[in-house]
Amino acid sequence: MRWEYSWTVPFDMESLISLMGGPTKAESRLDTMFIPGLAGSNVGGNGAGTTIYNPGNEPSFMTPFLYNYFPKRQHKSVQRSQEVVDEFYHTGPSGIPGNDDAGAMSSWLIWNLIGLYPVVTQPIYLILSPRFENITVSVGNSGAVLSIKATGLNGGPYVQSLRVNGQAWNQSWLSHEDIVRPNGEDSLLEFELGADRTEWDSGDVPPSPGHYTI
Repeated sequence: MRWEYSWTVPFDMESLISLMGGPTKAESRLDTMFIPGLAGSNVGGNGAGTTIYNPGNEPSFMTPFLYNYFPKRQHKSVQRSQEVVDEFYHTGPSGIPGNDDAGAMSSWLIWNLIGLYPVVTQPIYLILSPRFENITVSVGNSGAVLSIKATGLNGGPYVQSLRVNGQAWNQSWLSHEDIVRPNGEDSLLEFELGADRTEWDSGDVPPSPGHYTI
């Protein structure tokens, strides 16, 4: 349980990674969260699977996407999140891994399918990989829409390149204003997907606004 909850510091991942011994050790610890057979406690109806990461427990919701906070590791967020969706979500009875809790798990799934994930406490979104070639979402109060387009979807789920509102993009995150634009214009994400686990995300990692240097 302590391992599971230890990652729930969305406002200051920079400090958390540092306190875990730096990026290499922290990434290894994050990998351990997804090793089958390591779950050490029975959490009843809110439990699913045998990994320390628990897809049925809300404090774990963001854990598969935390690789975005490591340079050039966004492809691992895509891998982990799609594995969770494919294993634990389906259209039959008990098609979600626990209590939906007023739509929490359903919305978690929707964000995964469109290829974004909102960071609690901040107006930013982590970039994943869309599951559809064309997605349109109404945003803001101006009638504007967010269009998400993906080419190469049949070749693999990993981002080969990304353009945001026409600009080449190398960050694994977006600001809210990239999606809901101040001038009321439509916004556009253009993904090129494929099988290669590229290191396209060479830009700045997502911010840690709670970071404080003593």
